[in-house]
Amino acid sequence: MTPTRLVLRWTLTIVAIALLLLALLLLGVRLAASQIDGWRTQAESLLSARFNAEVTIGQLEAGVSGLDPSASLQGLRIVSGSRPLLEVERAQLRLNSLASLRDGFAVIEGAHVRGVTLHLYQTSERTWHWPEPAELPPELQADTEFDLEDLDFWVGALLRQRVELQHLRLVLHGLDRQVTLEAPSLLMTGDTDHTHVEGWLHVEGHEEVALEAALEIRPGRRGLADFNAALQARMELSSLVGLAEVLSRNDPVRIDEAEGLAQVWGRWHQGALEDVRLDLDVQRLALSNAQALLELEEIHAQGQWLREEQGWQAWLSRERAADDDLPMGPAIPQHWHLRGDGEEWWLNTSGFELEALAAWRDRIPMPEGLLRVLDALDPRGHVGGFGLGRQAGQWRARGAFHDVAVSPWQNAPGGGPLDAWVEASDLSGEVTFVGREGATLEFPRLFNGPMELNSSRGRVYWDYRNERVSVRGEDIEAVWRNAQVHGEFDLELGGERPGELGLDLAFRDVDAVETPLVDWLPVGIFGEALVEWFALGAAGRVPAGTLSLRLPLMEEMQPEEVELDLALEIRDGYLPFDEEWPALENVEGRLAMDGLRLEAWVERAESHGLQARNGRVSLIDERLNVLGELSGNTDQLLAFLAAMPVGEIDTRDWEGQGELAGELALELPLGEPDGFDLLIDTDVDVPYLRYLPLDLPIYSINGELEYRQQGETWGFNGVLGARIFEGPVLASFDSDEGVSFEGRALAHGLLSSVGLDELAPLLSGYFPYRARLSLEEAATGFTFESDLAGLGIHLPFPFGKSLAEQVPLRIEADLARNVVDATLDGRARLRWREWGSGAQGQLWLEQWPSSMEWPQRRGWEIDWNTPNLDVMAWVAALEGVALPAQGADESAGAGGVAGLDGVSALRLSSECLYYDQRCLGSLSASGYPQEEQAWHLDLAGTLAEGSVSYRPGAADMLDIALARVTLDSLLAQSEVSERQGLIDEIAVAPTPVAFPKWVAEVPDGRLRVATFERQGRRFGPLTARWRTSPTEVRVDPLGLTIGHVSARGELVWEASGSQASLTRSRLSLDGGSLATVLERLNQPIAISNASTRVRSQLAWPGAPWQFGLERSRGNLDIDLRNGRFHQMDSTPVRLIGLLNVDNLLRRLRLDFTDVTRQGTAFDSVIGASTLYGGILETRGPVVIESPATNIRLDGQVDLARRELDQRLSVTVPISQNLPLAALVAGAPVVGGALFIAHQLFGGVIDRATQIHYRVQGPWTSPRISLEGAE
Repeated sequence: MTPTRLVLRWTLTIVAIALLLLALLLLGVRLAASQIDGWRTQAESLLSARFNAEVTIGQLEAGVSGLDPSASLQGLRIVSGSRPLLEVERAQLRLNSLASLRDGFAVIEGAHVRGVTLHLYQTSERTWHWPEPAELPPELQADTEFDLEDLDFWVGALLRQRVELQHLRLVLHGLDRQVTLEAPSLLMTGDTDHTHVEGWLHVEGHEEVALEAALEIRPGRRGLADFNAALQARMELSSLVGLAEVLSRNDPVRIDEAEGLAQVWGRWHQGALEDVRLDLDVQRLALSNAQALLELEEIHAQGQWLREEQGWQAWLSRERAADDDLPMGPAIPQHWHLRGDGEEWWLNTSGFELEALAAWRDRIPMPEGLLRVLDALDPRGHVGGFGLGRQAGQWRARGAFHDVAVSPWQNAPGGGPLDAWVEASDLSGEVTFVGREGATLEFPRLFNGPMELNSSRGRVYWDYRNERVSVRGEDIEAVWRNAQVHGEFDLELGGERPGELGLDLAFRDVDAVETPLVDWLPVGIFGEALVEWFALGAAGRVPAGTLSLRLPLMEEMQPEEVELDLALEIRDGYLPFDEEWPALENVEGRLAMDGLRLEAWVERAESHGLQARNGRVSLIDERLNVLGELSGNTDQLLAFLAAMPVGEIDTRDWEGQGELAGELALELPLGEPDGFDLLIDTDVDVPYLRYLPLDLPIYSINGELEYRQQGETWGFNGVLGARIFEGPVLASFDSDEGVSFEGRALAHGLLSSVGLDELAPLLSGYFPYRARLSLEEAATGFTFESDLAGLGIHLPFPFGKSLAEQVPLRIEADLARNVVDATLDGRARLRWREWGSGAQGQLWLEQWPSSMEWPQRRGWEIDWNTPNLDVMAWVAALEGVALPAQGADESAGAGGVAGLDGVSALRLSSECLYYDQRCLGSLSASGYPQEEQAWHLDLAGTLAEGSVSYRPGAADMLDIALARVTLDSLLAQSEVSERQGLIDEIAVAPTPVAFPKWVAEVPDGRLRVATFERQGRRFGPLTARWRTSPTEVRVDPLGLTIGHVSARGELVWEASGSQASLTRSRLSLDGGSLATVLERLNQPIAISNASTRVRSQLAWPGAPWQFGLERSRGNLDIDLRNGRFHQMDSTPVRLIGLLNVDNLLRRLRLDFTDVTRQGTAFDSVIGASTLYGGILETRGPVVIESPATNIRLDGQVDLARRELDQRLSVTVPISQNLPLAALVAGAPVVGGALFIAHQLFGGVIDRATQIHYRVQGPWTSPRISLEGAE
């Protein structure tokens, strides 16, 4: 048999056997299918064991169609306890045997599934599982490792199926709520040329389609083994809101709102996924967490995924949005790029806001070390580019950061903004940074606030090992407030061991003047007392310095556990001791700290001008010690002592000149300002020192003086010599005994020293004195004693004394109680004390009470009670004395009364004011200050009674109101002289005075006198108001009433150039009879009349009291009515009476009694006159009208020479003349003149109606001549 036939026979035999076996298999399958429902119970038990849950099947059927088996079931239900897991209403499927054998996996054709519900439950870790103990069998669990080939396999396997799904539901049971996704239909159809899969999905309760997809498949050259496919899917983003709430419980990010559409296209080639594209159109997306809300609008993005030979890569880019132009960049990167090869992958993004990285740290995979850093540092800023991935089994990240700021973290420094490059690998990383302008660096618990940097750079490393983290900074370089800083730091934290911070810095050109030194040093570890000392203002310029610090980080750190090494070079330094003590300025030296021990070496310094050298300052155990040499002048020493909280000497009261030198030693416990120990030892050689409150100069001070104070106990020791009041004095200082003085004072030196040189005429000679100053704390006192022997006082009794006379003077002062008591033997008594917030003083002159009571108000009270006050004697004594004007100027300028500041009462009382060896009467005055620097003075006595008020700011600052003024004693000796020489005194005025400058300082005011009394008669009142200015004094109105006549007008005194002045007056007299004026003045009544009207204007050079006839000019208008001239010595006036027609018959009877006794009657006297050069000249005739006679008087009167030059015209009745005998008998002079005239003119006079006379010569005996008649 040939080999061929042999092979063919066995082949056929094998085929026959295979067909027989297949026939038997098919027969068995058909028999088993017909009996499968009987195996339902066993199937339920098997499935329950595999799923570890309760499985029930309502109905199970099976069959065979040709070679393809089929099966169907109804009512499949898997539950775990009371929780459903899977429910299938009905399922029918047929297995394509030949295709399954060909492809190596089950290929389903004609499958129809209806009513499938799958339940998933959320765990506390926010994962989705079936509740325990239910679980999927291992063969159904997916591999968690991502493999692209596995994806291609399963996609290809699914595409070979022919399945129709109806009413597919996925129920998600969240911890807080549940949501159900429904797919009404999922269809997989096709033929030999293509396969089509489509379906849609929505959320239960929302019928609008949330997701729909379609897949088109075409076989390749090898059928579906190398298929080509295209996928298109579309999703409404609004469905994400409820779904995200269940899937993530809105933690840490919540989707508050979502609107938009997402579309996906996919392409498979030769059975492998080659290309995926994404189009995202988001109208609005609102994300939030507990801290912030992120709202995104109008996001349009496109993405693509591509397969490569060695892996894959993907891109995602969105269109630019409005927030892309913000300074910090967008919240979401615009461009994304992802590359992978199955096991490793890497993601790169474009720039975005750094806060977004922190916000999304729980949503994207990052290295754990980076996540911890993000949690701790709370970074802010902009990410220029970011990369994240997994390489070589490690998580890695890197990025470029701009304008980044981070918070301090567990004593590690924070700050920003800065630019940085960050690289992280699992639990370690590195930052290389460069600071931006205005950057800050903050070391928590070390420095006072952030360090403001001009520039900075360096590297920072971190590394997590188990529970411990290590942070170190290297090559840190910075410009801090224009100072160069270089150094490094290291920080260890975590675990069971306490943390530790190390810091090493070197700095140059530190300006700790504008910024105090406390803001440059790590004062957070210095302790409260040391920090308070630095906070006093320690400052300076530091050319170079170093700082090394090792600090354990624990809650209760002890100072000795801190390792601190600080070294500074100081220039232009400021070194304080205590807030109450003067600091050292312009310090040059070194400052060092070893631990918490501070020492400073001072090469040179100054304080309030005093120079300090070779000094040393140490602060150890909170005790400050200062040693040094001092030098300077007296003003500098006084300023230094004034700034020290020592002793009780008010150095502001002293000034001086001169140099001194000494040494200072101070020990001061911080926090105990009263526990100090101070020693100042000086060599004094001062030429001049002045005590300012008394303006008291002290000269040639020399000697040695030591000042020592321990707490509240202080004192001086030493001996000083000096000159005071131009005399020598020796002062001995003893801490226990006080200070004793012994010296001699010259009178003119005393006055000159206190600025009273003007009083030099009152004092002469010198006097010795002794004084003692007790400095005991309980009884500080001062005593001064002198008998004034050798001192002459040139004042009226009883204050005056001769050079040899001894008048004891004693002054006692209790400086503790601030009480002073002084007595000048029998002449004066003074006492003073502090009272409340002010002081009280009392001064008595001549007499004082035996029992003295303190007043109830502040200020000085001055009482002078004297039986006799000789005005002329005091005027003579003070005639050559010019009172000081400075106090007056200052006081007046301030609105007060000159020299009366601090005086609360002034009282003067005298029983007899002597003047020109006469007692004028008694007068008492009492003055008291009022509100706002006002004063009120009450006057009483026989001379006057009334008050004077001074009110600054009032319209009338000075108000003089006198109820009574008595003129008897004032005018008694001057009446005769007035009658005899008044014209002589006013004829020629003295040289006019210039308008004085002090007039401008005289306050405005008014004078009111109610009554003048003279020889039992009264008249008045007098009113006057004056106003002053730098150029004039105006008295307006000015009024005086005497009898029935009142005078009203004004008086002006004004400047006339710089060397002269001018007075002008305008007066009017109105009223009744002038006889009442003469009667009130107790003068002979020369005239009486019914009404009076007089107007006058006068002006004269000089002051108002410098009136002179020869230099005065003015005018006078007179209008008198219905009166009579009485007892006139002027013959022309008497002539008027002789020519009166009404008296003609009386003249014929030789009766002239009306002329000689009754005077001359008139109806009116009207006229005007002008005064110039001492001459009174009529302006037109003065007309005197009587019932029957008219007289016209025209001419002038030389008042200086007392001569008349007038023309007198008399009008008489026609044909009436006077007997010569009558004229001779009545008026011999006139009669004689008429007799001569009658002889000359003869019959002319017998017919005259008007007769003209010429009156010339002295007004006591003028010459009268007849000039003619008409």
